[in-house]
Formats: sequence, structure tokens, C-alpha cells
Amino acid sequence: MAGSDWVNGDGLLVRFGPNQGVRGAKAGVTTGAGKRRELVFTVDLTGAARTVYSTDLNNDGTADGFTSMDTPLPAGALILSQQVRTLVTPAGGTNFAVGTYLKNGTADNAAGIRTTAGANGTQVGTQLTADRYVTVVTTGTYTAGKVQVIVEYDY
Repeated sequence: MAGSDWVNGDGLLVRFGPNQGVRGAKAGVTTGAGKRRELVFTVDLTGAARTVYSTDLNNDGTADGFTSMDTPLPAGALILSQQVRTLVTPAGGTNFAVGTYLKNGTADNAAGIRTTAGANGTQVGTQLTADRYVTVVTTGTYTAGKVQVIVEYDY
């Protein structure tokens, strides 16, 4: 079995394979003109068009949400910028967007941080009113590709 995450009938997170012990996106503090924070995570784009979630919340074989292993952007965070670093050159897909979601996987603003054209989304320069998880939505089928997403924010 490849790495997989799912939530069992008791509501507990279960992890197998290479995902065992791996933590989700985590926030950190950077130094520069002041103290700013970054949410940094790596996304494997390979596969059919989809929203890239970390966990199968209802154990149906499809990753569809987030758990407490993932760090959200906190309520009150002011999103300053977004950046995507290519780790493995994407191939085969059309494009991808970076957006915000609720813990249960419901989209808040699917392209709010980075549009499919690679520009800043509408949430860059705004303050979040509630905790939001960040992930990627792919378009087209990628045969290769891995990127690192960096969201810089003040809190």
C-alpha cells in the first residue's frame, strides 16, 4: 500500500507507508523587515485533476479534507504574498491554483492565494476572519511535477 491517511470509525487519524510520521503544512517565523510567518508545504502534482487534500476523512479511499496534523492560516492572518518553487518540473497538466479551505474540505476561495495564471489571488493583501487550510487545485492530468508553496503572512 502506498502512503495513505484516513480517519477510522472512531474519528482517529490512521497513517500507513511513507506518510507515517510525516507532518502536514507547518507555519514558521522568518526574519526580515519585521517578524513575518510562512506557511510552507510541498505538493505532488502527479495525477488527474483534483483538489490536493491531506486526509481521507470518511475512509472511502479519497483524500477529502484536513486534520489537526495540518496547520491552517490562523484567523486574523494578513496574507502578504505567495510563491511557488518548482522542485520537479511539472509535465502534462494544464495549470494549478492555490486557495483556502475549511477543515472538512469545503472550498472557501479555491484560487484566493494564487490564480491558475500564477498571479496573486484576491485574498493576498487581505486579513482572514477564520482559520483556513491552504491547498492546491490542479487542472488537467499531470504526469510529473512537485512544487513547494510558500504563503507569507503577518499575524
